[in-house]
Amino acid sequence: MMDDLKGKAATHMKRISALAGAAAALFVMLISPVSAAADSFARVETRDGDRSAVIAREIYEPIRSITADTLGLERSFEGLTDVCTGRDGKIYVLCGGEGNARIIVLDSDYKLLHELTVTDANGDTVDYSGAQGIFVDKDGRIYVADTNNARVLLLDQSGRMTDSFGVPDSSLIPEDFTYQPTRIAKDDKEYLYVLSNGCYYGALSFAPDGEFLGFYGANTVSATALDTLAFLWEKLTGNDTKKAYSMKKLPYSFVDFCTDPDGFLITCTGKTGMYSLENGKGQIKKITSNGANILYKNSTDGSTSASTSFNFLEDEVTVHNKVPRTQNLVAVDTDTDGVMYALDQTYGFVYVYDSECNLLGAFGGGVQEGKQIGTFGKAVALTVSGTDVLIADQENRSVTVFRRTDYGQLLYQAQSLYLSGDYVDAEPYWQQVLAQDASCQLAYRGLGMASYGNGDYEAALDYAEAGHDYTVYDLAWQATLSNGAAQHFVWIALAVVVLLGGVIWFAVYAKKKQLVLVRSEKLRTYGRVIFHPFDAFTAVKYKQQGSWIIGIILTILLYVSFVLKATGSGFLFRTATPQSYNALYTLLQTIGLLLLWSVANWLVCSMFSGKGRFHEVFAASTYAFTPLIAMTFLEVILSQFLPLSASGILSGMNTIAWIYSLFLLCIAMMTVHEYDFFKFLATGIGVVFFMIVAVFVVIFLVTMLSLVKEFIGELYEEIVFR
Repeated sequence: MMDDLKGKAATHMKRISALAGAAAALFVMLISPVSAAADSFARVETRDGDRSAVIAREIYEPIRSITADTLGLERSFEGLTDVCTGRDGKIYVLCGGEGNARIIVLDSDYKLLHELTVTDANGDTVDYSGAQGIFVDKDGRIYVADTNNARVLLLDQSGRMTDSFGVPDSSLIPEDFTYQPTRIAKDDKEYLYVLSNGCYYGALSFAPDGEFLGFYGANTVSATALDTLAFLWEKLTGNDTKKAYSMKKLPYSFVDFCTDPDGFLITCTGKTGMYSLENGKGQIKKITSNGANILYKNSTDGSTSASTSFNFLEDEVTVHNKVPRTQNLVAVDTDTDGVMYALDQTYGFVYVYDSECNLLGAFGGGVQEGKQIGTFGKAVALTVSGTDVLIADQENRSVTVFRRTDYGQLLYQAQSLYLSGDYVDAEPYWQQVLAQDASCQLAYRGLGMASYGNGDYEAALDYAEAGHDYTVYDLAWQATLSNGAAQHFVWIALAVVVLLGGVIWFAVYAKKKQLVLVRSEKLRTYGRVIFHPFDAFTAVKYKQQGSWIIGIILTILLYVSFVLKATGSGFLFRTATPQSYNALYTLLQTIGLLLLWSVANWLVCSMFSGKGRFHEVFAASTYAFTPLIAMTFLEVILSQFLPLSASGILSGMNTIAWIYSLFLLCIAMMTVHEYDFFKFLATGIGVVFFMIVAVFVVIFLVTMLSLVKEFIGELYEEIVFR
């Protein structure tokens, strides 16, 4: 019993200490950046749950570089465009250079078997210069995407062309369609898929008998309010830019695809930046037979969401201490376990995700950093061969072989058992992973699930928090609350009765004795805001009971409540950590909006017979947010103890607080300016418009100053270096 009580006490003390820790970190956050530097090209920094960068253990390492010289070939890999692995383990390297088009075939040990010379039925050599894609099906048939000749070649193992097909003769093909095949894939049901360069309709799909079925799984774009307005304007004006705008809003085309062990089509989309493809979201998709994306990622609240709402790269990976802002995915492949490998040409990294979109790690890197093995000039393709990953480097005319490290193999074994539901069997593997990499979140998640299954809820909570596994944490916390309530129900009930009784007795006693707890008139005025708002704001207006000091204190408390809610809430409800939270931005936002509202309200209302002075407007405005301040602090406290299923309670509390605060703000401004409701509403619209204009002007000035600074910098460089 005593051990139980100590355990529960320790848990609650941790939750309470989080509040103190968050409060202490407020000042630290303003001045302390978080960073970590990578120490080699082959390392990648993955962000842990605290949003800090840590150097991850390498799961793959380069073991060899395959070139024409290492194979004893006279001609280099000029025009290297693709590499693939056959079911028999053979490696096929496609070179599509002008006058150098050929296919190099290697065995599973990466030794040269032969070079294929493509010939037609008459034995004449076939020119397929510019070919960009190669694929080998389960029967050993070789498909070549002959891009420049607008066709797909079908070859046997000797290189003899048995068939070819160009653009399908179908009404489903648009009149302006340009057929330039670049990549080919085929599933186990013998359905063939072809990518065409720049085709935003999706992949061309063919039945096993060769019948064209249509386009498959295209990306989509979403229209903003600005897009709608632009469209309407073009409709009205008949602007010549309409076509250009329409082209701008076309969906992005796939650049590569493959089939996974379950027969789904895995696609990747190329260049994505801050303002493209929904900020890089949905770069990798798993598409069903009806074209729907079913690739899911666990969100922070324990639910799942489609990959279109999740940015695979930017949120989890930093490169050389910088978050990549523009990735260029050029290739994707899967292994026999459904693990996905995506090649980013911009940084030369391969990102590895399991079948449930958990980031296992990344490897490679060092674009144009040198010629050492594991670095790339221009990586263009990848293929998985057993436990190896091969990267085709067009610029360096080589194929680099990466082999899974001992740590990587251990991580794969543990995650494979975890995904299959063998949580207890995976536990020793996760322990070994942690022994080599104490920052591995997947290990903490695996151990959290194992501890929960074993009934060790305290350990499950610790592991789940370390691994930021909200699902396991919520389950373990619910079990902890349930056990605690069952074991200590009598004591909990007694404490509640004593507390309520004490509050009631004190209220009755204070009223009977007419106790004056607060002697300051201004404080007593403020104390009536929530329950007697008309009296309070009347006192602010006519009795000069508004206080600058109280207003400033309330502004600070409002700011602190926002920060604590984001960083100091219970683990299940926390939206940021002290290390990652931009406290300075929140400070400027809180103070700036309150001051802007006060100034705008005072100026606008002064022009419409408003009788409120500036200090009255400011004091009354800050007083109005008392319910929001109080409720936010209460939310932070309750979040330390509530399970995730009670999130609706906190959301409801927040909504009520905002509504009541805005109601008080309405009363405050009507009283201070001596307005009726309709006049307050009219001037309120003017105040909001004034604030919008003011914000726009500030943004415009900041932008102009930035442009001027950039111009001066460029001018200085021109003068100095010429």
